[in-house]
Amino acid sequence: MSPKDTVVKVNPSMLILNEKKQEIYQNKPTNYDEIKKNIEEQGIITPLLVNKKTNVIIDGNVRLLIAMELGLKEVPVIYKELVEKEMDIKSVSANQQRIKSYSEILKEIEFFEQHYKIKKGQRTDLDPELKKIKENRDTALKGISRTTREKVKAIATLAEDLYGKESESFKGVFNSLDNQKTTLNGLYQHLLDLTQRKQNTKVIPLRYEVIKENTKIYNHSSDDMHEVESGSINAIITSPPYYKMKEYGNGENELGQEREIEEYLLNMRDIFRECYRVLRDDGSLFVNINDCVLGGRYQAIPHFFVLHMLEQGWVLNDEILWIKNNPTYTRGKRSVRSHEPIFHFVKSSDFYYNDSWLKDLTDKEDRISYGINKPNPKVKSGLDFRNGILSTNVSSTSDLRKKCKEEGFYLTHSATFPIDVPSICGLLTTRVGDTILDPFAGTSTVGLFARSNNRKFIGYDLNPEFVKASEVRIGGHLLYWPFSPFEKELSTVPVDNEPEGKVSSEYEILLSYMKPISPNQRKSFSNFTKTYDRCFRTIQKMR
Repeated sequence: MSPKDTVVKVNPSMLILNEKKQEIYQNKPTNYDEIKKNIEEQGIITPLLVNKKTNVIIDGNVRLLIAMELGLKEVPVIYKELVEKEMDIKSVSANQQRIKSYSEILKEIEFFEQHYKIKKGQRTDLDPELKKIKENRDTALKGISRTTREKVKAIATLAEDLYGKESESFKGVFNSLDNQKTTLNGLYQHLLDLTQRKQNTKVIPLRYEVIKENTKIYNHSSDDMHEVESGSINAIITSPPYYKMKEYGNGENELGQEREIEEYLLNMRDIFRECYRVLRDDGSLFVNINDCVLGGRYQAIPHFFVLHMLEQGWVLNDEILWIKNNPTYTRGKRSVRSHEPIFHFVKSSDFYYNDSWLKDLTDKEDRISYGINKPNPKVKSGLDFRNGILSTNVSSTSDLRKKCKEEGFYLTHSATFPIDVPSICGLLTTRVGDTILDPFAGTSTVGLFARSNNRKFIGYDLNPEFVKASEVRIGGHLLYWPFSPFEKELSTVPVDNEPEGKVSSEYEILLSYMKPISPNQRKSFSNFTKTYDRCFRTIQKMR
C-alpha cells in the first residue's frame, strides 16, 4: 500500500468476487479457519484491492467471503484504476502468499505460462522482448519453487497422456495430492511406472519365462509351484509385496492391494503353504516384510504375519533387523522407520546353519557380528549397512534400469533390497550346489546372489517385465554356468557331480579374484563386497 492510497469503508454487498481467482483457487486455503478467527477477533487489517470501474476484487476474495460469513457491515477497501485486460494478471499475481493446493499450483502455472507465452525452442537470451517476458513469468511464479513447478507439470503431462485431462481419473490424481494421500515424488514415480509399463507391453510378451538348467524363473503366481518337487529346496529368501505400499502392475487382485489386512494375510498364507511343501526339512525360510501407517497408526502387519505362520506350522527361529541409511520418510508424530524385520522360519530344529565363514572376516566395529575375535563368532540380529558395511552397487536399481533400457524396455520395479540381505541369509543356510527359491522374485536380487555363489535358483513373478529384468540382472553367463565365470583357477564341473573335497567356498572363490595375500591375513566385510562388486562388473563385461 503506497502513501497515496486512500482506504475507504465499503459495504461488502457492493463488491464482486473475482471469477478468475475463483476458477483457479476453487477451494478454501488450508489456513482459512485461522484467517477467519483473526478477522473475527481483530477485523480486516489489510484492505481489499478493488477495481474502481467494476467493483471486482483484485486481491481479497477470501477476506470478502469471511466478511460476508461474519456479517460485517463494512470492510476496508483501496480502489485501483485497472483496464479489463490487466485484471486477471494483477489479481492472480496478488496471490503469491496464499497456501495453495497442488491443483491450484497447476492452474496457476498454466495461467502464467499462457499469459507470458514463450514458444518451445525460442531463445530468450537473444531476444530482449522474450527475455522480459520470461523475467515477468519467473517473477509471477517465484512463490513456487522450480522443483515443485517441474514435478507438478510432469505429473499433469503423465496423467493427461494416461487418462485425458477432462477425465475423473485426472482429477483423482491431483485430489490424492491435495488430500495428502501421496507425495509429489511418489505420485510422479507411480505415473511414470504406469506409462512405462504401457510402453513395455509393445516389446515384452504377455508371458515370459527363463528356463535354464540352474536358473528357472516362472511367470505365474507362486501359490501353485507345481514345477518344484516337494522337499527339494534348501532355502527360501523372499520379500512379498508390502500392504498398501506399492502397485506392481499385476491387475486388480494384486497382492498387497486388498481391502482388508486379513485378506492380504490369507492370500500370503496360500503361498507360504506351498513354500512349506517344497522346502526341505532341514531348510530355512527368510521373509522380509514391513509395516505401514494407515489411519494414523501402524497396522502391526509383521506381527500378525508371524502369528499366521506359526498357526501354519512354521517355527520362528530368528528375527533380523535390516537397518537402512536411506529410509522412506515416515509422516506423522512418529520416528522415521529406518529398519525392516527379516524373519527366519524353519520346519524343525534340525536345520542347516553355518556361520563358520565369519572366522575369515573382520568386523572391527561389530556392526553385523558378535565376538568376531573369539572362537565362535555369530551374526548379530541388527544388520547395520549404514557406514558401508556390506554396501555394494551390485543390486543398484539405477544400473539395472540403464541395462534394461539398452535391451529395449523400461524397468518399473524399484522396491528391491540390497544384495547384502540375501547374501547373509544364503551364506548362513546353504551350501554350494544347493537350490534357493524366491516366490516373489521381482528382478531377482536373490537370484543374482544364488547364481554368483554357485547355487541353483528358482523364482516366481507375475509380471513378465520383471522376469525379463531378472534375465538382464543375472546376466547371460550366470544363467547357464554352474559356477561363476570369475573362478579362473578353479575347475568348473557340474554342481550335481561336484567331487567331495574339491568344492571351494564362496569366500575362497572371491579371494581367488583378489591380489595375492598372506594365508593368515583376514579380509574385512567391506573388502569382501568390493571384491564381489568387481566380480559382478567383470561378469557383465563378458556378456
